[in-house]
Amino acid sequence: MRNDDISWIWQAPILKNAIIGAVISALLVLLFTMPFIIKPNYESEVIVFVPLTILSQQLNQQGIGFASEKEIDWYIQILKSNHLADSLINRFNLINYYKIDTSILGAKSRLYEKLDNKIQIEKTRYGSVSVKVRDNDPNRAAALANKIIDIGEIIKKNLFYRNRLESMKYVQRLYEQTIANVTLLEIKLDSLEKHKLDNKLRNSLLFDKTFKFYNLELQELISRKDLYEREQKNFDTPLPKAYVISSAVPSQKPVSPRPKLYSVLGAGIYLFLFLTIQIIRRDIYKETSKK
Repeated sequence: MRNDDISWIWQAPILKNAIIGAVISALLVLLFTMPFIIKPNYESEVIVFVPLTILSQQLNQQGIGFASEKEIDWYIQILKSNHLADSLINRFNLINYYKIDTSILGAKSRLYEKLDNKIQIEKTRYGSVSVKVRDNDPNRAAALANKIIDIGEIIKKNLFYRNRLESMKYVQRLYEQTIANVTLLEIKLDSLEKHKLDNKLRNSLLFDKTFKFYNLELQELISRKDLYEREQKNFDTPLPKAYVISSAVPSQKPVSPRPKLYSVLGAGIYLFLFLTIQIIRRDIYKETSKK
């Protein structure tokens, strides 16, 4: 029964119209998705592993430590920041490239939106960070992807520099203050030593008390000196850079549009619509015949 219901599909006129229509649809879609009508998009990808940003841990792991999940998320936020986007805009003159009219209100937002549509930054399941860039120019796509990592490293360095400098200066102030305290106590001990005979009992007790403070300050001085030297060493040590696993290279094959795929889809959509219309028409004809 089911075969009888659909046997009309194989009738010559219907089959002929279906084939001709599908071929025409495929050719039209193929024509309108050709490079001279729609500019092709090329994609380039750079993959990096994020290093540890805690220098003491980096040193303990001989400089090959990988970042935690939070540090990876923080690194991705840098790559997605407006600060980095502004640097890309200036370096590649993207305002002119994307033909953005800066006199129009919200022009900068439109430019950011264009970049968001062109750039995809995400954490992979292997713990690395993938940066994909799509552009009509394959060389520009690769250059943008690689430059995002380069600028991200500069921003990271600048962000850390101020905090690292302030941390080192604070430890340095504590160290210098302790040196001053030790020096004052040494002067006081020398003075008490010279005047012991004036009031032997009182000066002896005061000398012992001061000497006790002096020993405590010496221990504090040693501790703060070690801390200061460690902070200074950390400050002088360059921040570890991201491990570039795969640099972006210009692609020779566009990712969109895909004329052949789209033409097949166009033909398929036409056939679906054609058959749907034919079924509706036959149902309407049957209902009319019954009446």
